[in-house]
Amino acid sequence: MYDMPAQIVFGLFFVAAGAFLITGALRRWGWLIDPPSYLWFCYSQSLLKAVFGSEGCRLITLNLGAVFIGAGIFLSVRGAL
Repeated sequence: MYDMPAQIVFGLFFVAAGAFLITGALRRWGWLIDPPSYLWFCYSQSLLKAVFGSEGCRLITLNLGAVFIGAGIFLSVRGAL
C-alpha cells in the first residue's frame, strides 16, 4: 500500500502525541493539568499533581511533549535514511 517504513509512522505518532501534550498544557486542559487527586494510583498526571502541584504538572507535561516531539523527529529521520 504505502512504501513508508513503520519507523516513520511511529515517529510521526510521537510528534502528534507531543503536540497534543503541549497544546493541552498551554491551554490548561483540566483533565491533563488538574486531574482529581483520588486517581493518583492509576493516572500519572494525578500523581504528578500530588507531588509537584498543578504548575509543576504543567511544566513536566510541556517538557514531556517536547521530548516526544524530539524523539519522533529523530525516529522519522532515522527511518527515512
